Amino acid sequence: MTTEQQHQSPDGQITSDQTQTVSQAGGGRHNALREFLGKLLAYQCKITGADAGAVYLRAGSSRPAGIFVAYHAEDGVTFDESTSRKITAIGERAATSTTGGTAEPITLAGAHDLYAAQSTHNALAAPLQAEGKSEGACVVLVPIADRELQSIKLERLSLTSARFEAFLWQQSFITEAEHKVMLRETLELLDQAQRGSTATAMGSLLCDELRRRFGCTRVSIGMIKGDHIRVMSVSGSDDLDKHAPTVEALEAAMEETALQDAEVLYPPSAEMEREPGSRRVTHEHARLSEAFGPSSIVSLPLRIEDDLVGVMVLERDASDPFPDAVLPLLRLVAEFVGPAVYTRRLADRRTPEVLRDDMLDLGAGIVGPRHTAKKLLALTALVIFILLAVIPIPAKVTGSMEIRPEVGRAVVPPFAGFLKSFEVRPGDKVEAGQVVATLDTQELMMSLTERNEHLATLMTQRDDALAQGQRSEARKFDAQIEESQASVGLINERIALAQMHSPVDGTISRGDLEKLVGAPVDASKALFEIVGSEVRVVIEIDERNAGRVEVGQKGSVSSRARPGEQLPITVVRVNPVAQAREGSNVFLIEATFDDPPEWLRAGMTGKARLDDGWSTPLWELSRPIVDAFRMWTWL
Repeated sequence: MTTEQQHQSPDGQITSDQTQTVSQAGGGRHNALREFLGKLLAYQCKITGADAGAVYLRAGSSRPAGIFVAYHAEDGVTFDESTSRKITAIGERAATSTTGGTAEPITLAGAHDLYAAQSTHNALAAPLQAEGKSEGACVVLVPIADRELQSIKLERLSLTSARFEAFLWQQSFITEAEHKVMLRETLELLDQAQRGSTATAMGSLLCDELRRRFGCTRVSIGMIKGDHIRVMSVSGSDDLDKHAPTVEALEAAMEETALQDAEVLYPPSAEMEREPGSRRVTHEHARLSEAFGPSSIVSLPLRIEDDLVGVMVLERDASDPFPDAVLPLLRLVAEFVGPAVYTRRLADRRTPEVLRDDMLDLGAGIVGPRHTAKKLLALTALVIFILLAVIPIPAKVTGSMEIRPEVGRAVVPPFAGFLKSFEVRPGDKVEAGQVVATLDTQELMMSLTERNEHLATLMTQRDDALAQGQRSEARKFDAQIEESQASVGLINERIALAQMHSPVDGTISRGDLEKLVGAPVDASKALFEIVGSEVRVVIEIDERNAGRVEVGQKGSVSSRARPGEQLPITVVRVNPVAQAREGSNVFLIEATFDDPPEWLRAGMTGKARLDDGWSTPLWELSRPIVDAFRMWTWL
């Protein structure tokens, strides 16, 4: 815990002596708060008759929890370490109390044995609140002999503690006003600088305006050029000598600021010296001050999107150093000056310079230390792209394939009738002329008997007519006899055809007739399908690739029955007419197997790949896109 204790001198003023290590975080705001709380605590001790008091503040963003201000009405009253800890505990309890205040006995001095010592004072504590949130507590130590009611003293203490919130509101309004003033100053400064037609003219206007507004002896702006910072503008100097000692000293100081990438103040303030994190290297600033001074110097980095683009240096006489209050405004000015000058500088470039800078930025982005993961990913993608573009692979024309028989015949009933029997089943091998099925001829036989009897009757009637000399009647019977003989011949032919024979050697591929025995069969429907032992491949190729296929072209097919085996084929026929298939046009390509295996069966499907020379993976992937683009752009 850290604290700065304050005492009242005999003339009634608040004085400070360092009794413990003090945290200086907070700067001017903390000093104003410390001064206000010191006066408030002195007044509270006066109206409550307290001998001493302390203000306890809870931990904040820039301060630890502990006693922030201490007050003693008498020089003989002191806080030892144990008393300070106890006051801290009382303050914490009061800060979290919901009753509005607390009162506890305490031994102010000589309390080495806290349990045995007699209480000398009553510690009255009231919380310090702002917007309903407790920030700490005021603790006053009233002598134990004081007879005034503690409730009255606590009420006075609570009422006066309410001034804490009013003070915070006052500080908020002051801060807001200061920000408005800084913003107005910055906007006015940038408005003046916009009159410059070039980046150098803008920099000169900015330097002159900053020198006038902040009472500087010299203001300089330098921008990064390559790997170094070069002075671009100096106040009061239109013709800048880049080799002058002053310019070289300024550039050295700017380089020193750029290397640290932080604001540099020379000579550093006592507060910066006390804080290790605020200390800066100031060797070049010291040389600049000694050679062209002595002077007080402030160097501010100029950034755009967190990237350092330049440095601004402001110089004053050593007798008139930069006050702490002006530094926030200078930081705000630097935040606007950097992007304004950098943007104007980019606009001043000629076309060759733009191309040069773009190439340099690209190179810096590629080899620089930033975005390593993205660069590795981009490098990997580039390597993959190059490999896809240069590695040769066999070019293939792909399509779907189906295995079909080289020879196929259908066995159709010669006439409509009833199936009597069948001799083969699918899968059976047959020879040409072998009986495969028989139709029922019972009706035909009955009709043949009837026709023969009718024929015999006609022949008898014709003979009788000839015997009686009735030649005309005989000729009529001859005509009927011929008609009847034709009917008999037709019936005999049908009876002969009732036995259906296989037209070729092969295998029954379709025709399971077990359920059709005794049922009528139609002469328009095939009962059996016989395929030969030879097979061929029919490949469907998209019309986009039709020009890449020719007779004699080699390739291979893979059947879904055995995907792991690739069977070599040779193209023997290219159908010249396209056929529609599922919204696209395809060409049918016929091919034969170079060495067909025994397991091949007609009807199997799969994929086919035809050799088409050499290509690259990138071209194979982009070929459909290129073809589609060519069609889209063709006029």
